[in-house]
Amino acid sequence: MDKKSFFILAATFFTLSFSVAATAALIPSIASHFGESLLQSGKLIWIYMLPYGLCALIWSPLSRKFSIKKILLTALFLFSLFAFIVGVAPNLNFAFLGRLGMGMFGSCFVPISLIIVGKELPLETKPKYVGFLFSLSFVSSLLGVFFSGILPWRIIYFIPSFLALATFIVSIYFLKDFDYKGTFKISYYDTFKDRKAIKLFIFIFIGSFFYHSIQQWLGVYLFKQHSFNQFLISSVFTISALTAIFSESIGGFLASRFGALKIASLGLLSMSLFIFLLFIFRVPQLIFFIAVFWGLGWAFNHVGLSSILTSLPDKFLRDASSLNSSLRFLSGGMGVYLGGKSISLWGFNRHFLITAILIFTLGLILKKQLALVKEEKHD
Repeated sequence: MDKKSFFILAATFFTLSFSVAATAALIPSIASHFGESLLQSGKLIWIYMLPYGLCALIWSPLSRKFSIKKILLTALFLFSLFAFIVGVAPNLNFAFLGRLGMGMFGSCFVPISLIIVGKELPLETKPKYVGFLFSLSFVSSLLGVFFSGILPWRIIYFIPSFLALATFIVSIYFLKDFDYKGTFKISYYDTFKDRKAIKLFIFIFIGSFFYHSIQQWLGVYLFKQHSFNQFLISSVFTISALTAIFSESIGGFLASRFGALKIASLGLLSMSLFIFLLFIFRVPQLIFFIAVFWGLGWAFNHVGLSSILTSLPDKFLRDASSLNSSLRFLSGGMGVYLGGKSISLWGFNRHFLITAILIFTLGLILKKQLALVKEEKHD
């Protein structure tokens, strides 16, 4: 893969991630701006994630008919347009429309990039490149949540709109025209019949569900439970994102050395530790310190499972790359939606505690799946 093309792939990761974490931090501010409830404004999260999850499934079949370059150019232009719509939204319903479009076309970037990495790079270097790309996405998330604490919320959507448009223009001239049409069969059904793949996707789905049922309501939790203002909420998200930046790259190297599954398991245990500490340390200021466990946990779990994904047999690679993004966001969107229902029914404390126990249990189960690691090394 040439450097210019990899730079463009990296730019799509950066563009996509800028407003994702920031939206969760901005819910109290957006709700106040439009005079809407916190739960109603929280729809901005799952109305992005659910379409993202559904549309992620179409990019792999489309790559059988069209070149990678044409697909990325189309997605970049439309993502830019819909992000701009959110930025100029006169009401919450208009913002919903923009977020819907951002989810639909933003879902292209990760699966297409993982396909290219899987096809163009040797097995031993894939985790390092995957770690770098997702580390860059956390850099973008970090900047997004940081600026969400000091800039008007509309700017947080104008920035990815302009970045996507700039990447679109650069891609016209410099993106290599990757063409994998007809190189392998498209069959999600066949992928799910593979024992290794189905086991991996089960953990991806459940882990994303639990993570987003906490992550996307964390800003509202801090606002309601500890009376944090927008700056303090964004600061907690910034610390978590900053930790994740380093953890993604470190996790990629550790996964190459000790096994991706062990790193993924360690990530789940770290995530559960963060939630347990929320109950142990009742002093609000300590939340800024324990937030590192949340960022590290998600990054380790994410890069571990993503590294395993790129090592699946070549015949499953294209389907698995789309399924990865699809399942993460479908389950994440469901986690946000049902998490909101759980919070409204039982309250924040009970919802967070039950979820922490489930994440911890999932980490223990994942750690025992050593057979999957052994299979990976012999593929």
